[in-house]
Amino acid sequence: DSSLVKCMYMVKHGECDALVSAGSTGATLVGGHVIVGRIKGVERPGLMSTMPSFTGQPFDMLDLGANAENTANHLHQYAILGSFYAKNVRGIATPRVDLLNNGTEKTKGDSLRKEAFELLSKEASINFIGNVEAREIMSGAADVVVADGFTGNAVLKAIEGTGLGLAITKQLVEMMHG
Repeated sequence: DSSLVKCMYMVKHGECDALVSAGSTGATLVGGHVIVGRIKGVERPGLMSTMPSFTGQPFDMLDLGANAENTANHLHQYAILGSFYAKNVRGIATPRVDLLNNGTEKTKGDSLRKEAFELLSKEASINFIGNVEAREIMSGAADVVVADGFTGNAVLKAIEGTGLGLAITKQLVEMMHG
């Protein structure tokens, strides 16, 4: 009988178009999967967030932790979903899609990323521009960054921790000089 569950049923029955929650990510993910259901053809849900960048142009990143393990097909689906969102919600005419990897060369990465690279390279519905390293994602390298959930969550937490550390450092400097 929670507001979250009630909202999910409203989405399911077409009484509203979307649900945004600041509550439990796990509860939202599970409830969305069980109550609202998946989009036809999408094997697994992915968590996505629009992230800030140093250029002022944000980027969308997914999966940010819904799935600790993914297949290349999941990453392929995330790229299509992320590109659709960037185009239709954020208004980017031709979103640039990158695959998070440990190098920019197409031969880099483990078997998951190599297989995903091949699938994304052949996908005509997206503007796949290649691999991107974590150090480049906040520099405007892409409009959509695709990652497996484990890696995406680790990168997200590193960004959050860095931001928090910088904010604390700024406060300390202001206290010392203020």
